[in-house]
Amino acid sequence: MATAALALLHAATAALSLLPHPLAPRAFRAASFASLGYLAFLSYGLLSSAVYVASLNRGLGTGIAAALLAVWAVVALLTLPFACWGVASTGGLRLLRPERRPTPALAALAALALLAALSLLLRHRVAKADVLPVPGGAPSRTGAALREALSSFDALPAPPAKAPSLMTTAPAACAAPPEPGRPTLVVTHLARAEAPERAAAATRCLQPAPGDDLAAALRGALADALRGPLKLDVISAVQPLASPGPGLVGLSLRPGLDGLCLAERCLMPWQLIAMDAFNTNAPLAGVPDFRFGVDLAVLRRALGEPEPPGGRGPGGPDDAALRSGLARIETLSYAVDAEGALHLLSRIGEPSVPLTEATAQRAAAAAQRYILGAQRKDGMFRYIVDPFTGRASFDGFSIARQAGTTLALCELGGGEGGAPVRPELRKVVQRSLGLLAKLERKGGEGGAIGALVYPADSPGMVASLNPTALSLVAFLSCRDVVGDTHDALIGRLARMVLATQRDDGGFAPQLDLARVAPILGPTQLYEGGQSVLALTLLEALAAREPRPELPPAAEVRAAVDRAMDYYANRYWDHFASDFVYMEENWHCLAARAALGRHRRDDYERFCLDYVAFKSRLVLDEDSDVAPDLVGGYGFGNVLPPHNTSTAGFGEALAGAMAVKEARGEDLARERALMERVLGFLVRQQWSPATCFACSRDVVIEGGFSESMASPRIRIDYVQHAWAALGHGGRMLGLVPGRSAPAAGPL
Repeated sequence: MATAALALLHAATAALSLLPHPLAPRAFRAASFASLGYLAFLSYGLLSSAVYVASLNRGLGTGIAAALLAVWAVVALLTLPFACWGVASTGGLRLLRPERRPTPALAALAALALLAALSLLLRHRVAKADVLPVPGGAPSRTGAALREALSSFDALPAPPAKAPSLMTTAPAACAAPPEPGRPTLVVTHLARAEAPERAAAATRCLQPAPGDDLAAALRGALADALRGPLKLDVISAVQPLASPGPGLVGLSLRPGLDGLCLAERCLMPWQLIAMDAFNTNAPLAGVPDFRFGVDLAVLRRALGEPEPPGGRGPGGPDDAALRSGLARIETLSYAVDAEGALHLLSRIGEPSVPLTEATAQRAAAAAQRYILGAQRKDGMFRYIVDPFTGRASFDGFSIARQAGTTLALCELGGGEGGAPVRPELRKVVQRSLGLLAKLERKGGEGGAIGALVYPADSPGMVASLNPTALSLVAFLSCRDVVGDTHDALIGRLARMVLATQRDDGGFAPQLDLARVAPILGPTQLYEGGQSVLALTLLEALAAREPRPELPPAAEVRAAVDRAMDYYANRYWDHFASDFVYMEENWHCLAARAALGRHRRDDYERFCLDYVAFKSRLVLDEDSDVAPDLVGGYGFGNVLPPHNTSTAGFGEALAGAMAVKEARGEDLARERALMERVLGFLVRQQWSPATCFACSRDVVIEGGFSESMASPRIRIDYVQHAWAALGHGGRMLGLVPGRSAPAAGPL
């Protein structure tokens, strides 16, 4: 409303000035003062929001607070010069003239400024929660106190062979709302039943009387438990829920760290993750896929309230109604595994897991097991699974992601140095390649060109480059595993990629298979690097084993050279190229693959420049973020780093390290960066300790969720994380094998 009113004043000023009309100067003056008032109004709103969010989520870096201040800078640029010019040209500020004494209006302005400053200070103080007592007397000693309380764990009855998980979305029912002076511990365990097979998860809220020992209350509560996984949440802080600012109510809770209470009913942070609550807020009604933060109306219903008081709405007065009676809680999160070991957790990760040779190899092996177990008999990999409910889906199948997963199996699954490939792995690869082969659609004279299309029976003769290029990479990379069975198909797919190459060396996104004519237009993300990688691998095969099914080696080499020249010299040739690199990870993989046969200095530098740019977004110890975020690829504490973006950067970094090693350059900085990235991934992988509430119907351990606050697992999340662990681990000497061919001359 304020913006619309200001716009009307500007319109009136413009109209009166064009007439011209004697009231034009007055309108100009009114619009100028209104602009100053609008800027003051917006400055307070944005600054108070930034202060609150920054206080709630320390170390934002270039996150939400910086974005809010950037918005303020744009508004100030469009408002302040015009307003000052208008006031000065229509008489100036009479209150500030030397001949005039201070007036009540000037005193009121000073008082208003002081009030705003005090309000901002209070805003900062409001973000700090009240501390609750915890076992041991200090958070650092809580773990020791809980271990002592769990001394009788081994004496508990054994759970049934097919025991359920601890998954429950029912809120804990406490005797009273958590508050300062009242210790509160929420225990989730397998409860005993008359029939062992009926054991189920139960949640208890322990609030001993003042002076009583919370650890002793825990020992008493375990009398009804089975010897199985336990989840312990010690509520360490509480505060009434406050709004971060207009339109930011979805950021009231820190993703994965905060729980929520409505009176005596409380949902723990891990339960909010299991409900995917941190991705339910849709601030833009017209963009349903744009979701971040919590929807308090949904959470109120989850806490047992059918409808929030005072109605619902995305902002304005309804925010207060949505927050009424809600309290944000912080917890010290622990899990007890089946052997009785106590693990400190953060969100859905285990922050104390270090990056070592053992943990890196264990993580890589677990990721491989997840992928091997995710394939069905027709070769398709399970696309999405919810780790808590076990609901799996093969919908949304993507040729490129199927091919990328197969590529990881062939690159990292074994067989290095002449070692035999395990039959289980070979069978999975053969199934996947067989599935991809069935999706081929032929074109050109005599069917000499092939492309992969899904669904296979979709109409038309237009094929996209992306699925074909990455599938060609998979077929070439898996040739050592399955032999030359698919050489004829490799040749047809290669001719499709070659046919899409433009005269400048780039690639068209589509090909008309009937006319064998490229269809020009904007390219998709990744397909340029994937095409260069495919042709680089093809060049090596065609030179090593000339076959009539394959394009001539000289033709392929020329195509590779044109493509490298284009992407190195013209692809990012614009003013802001150093600041807006997109996802060019595959170019580093192509540069690494070319080390043995087709090196170009400019193309290698393109990879190194890209990785240097992206490394700025990897959170380190100086980023002032939570320790479990260090090594993640992101923007600070507010929005947790995505595992796939972090893993993709790790893949590119591994390729860049191989390139720098071949160039004889120092790798000390890259090694430290890779250690942070892989350390982050090791902490984010689903493990026996973090899977206390995972479904028992499908394999979850070894998988990777979208982020530490978004639980769903997609097959490419696991594939990219495994690739980063495998190739990055090899570059660090943590994982056996070699990630780069012997380098040829530059």
